[in-house]
Amino acid sequence: MDQTTQAQAFLYQHGHAALATVDSGGRPLSTAVNVVPDGQGKLILLLSDLAEHTVNIRHNPAVSLMWVDEVHSDWQAAERLSVTGVLQPVAAEEGERYLQVFPHMRDYLQLDFHFFALSPEKARWIPGFGKAAWLDAEALLPAHGWDLGRELGMVEHMNNDHGDACDHYLALLGCPGEGAIMLAVDPWGCWLLHEGQLRRLPFPARAEDAVQVRETLVALARTRV
Repeated sequence: MDQTTQAQAFLYQHGHAALATVDSGGRPLSTAVNVVPDGQGKLILLLSDLAEHTVNIRHNPAVSLMWVDEVHSDWQAAERLSVTGVLQPVAAEEGERYLQVFPHMRDYLQLDFHFFALSPEKARWIPGFGKAAWLDAEALLPAHGWDLGRELGMVEHMNNDHGDACDHYLALLGCPGEGAIMLAVDPWGCWLLHEGQLRRLPFPARAEDAVQVRETLVALARTRV
């Protein structure tokens, strides 16, 4: 697996990141945000108008996002990815995939929250201590092999007809239970919700189209715990 593919897989396994902005006086600020790829080459965020990072973005939309392998005890030796670009406000309909992963945040749209999108301009991948590489940022987020409508259909099918498989996926993750709900699926895995907890099921390899998604989910459903 080449470094760009490694970084892509890493990004998809994480639903949140650190957002770095700069205020009007040039002072930096780092905050925590949820981030979801839209399947068309952009990263989607949902931000409050009142948040300091949003105030900063109005003055300077150039930002950086960073993901870190949080389970590592030494972050300077952990896998991590930084992406820079310009964060721009987008229409509510462009945030639908974000709401697939974080459905409870739909209510936030009734408040002062709005969607923003970032197209990566630079990407820095550090897979471990003493290792670093600049990547082709445009290659980091290739389009999914299906549209949002097809994704919604796959998710609905799994929840309506294969709830037992969703529960089996929980067991594969080491947190057995019943009543798991699939929220979203992407080339590198799927998001599950169980008892209010978001769970990530990674795929062993990138799924290039809906057929490969189905094949992967079937194989995982047959995998012994």
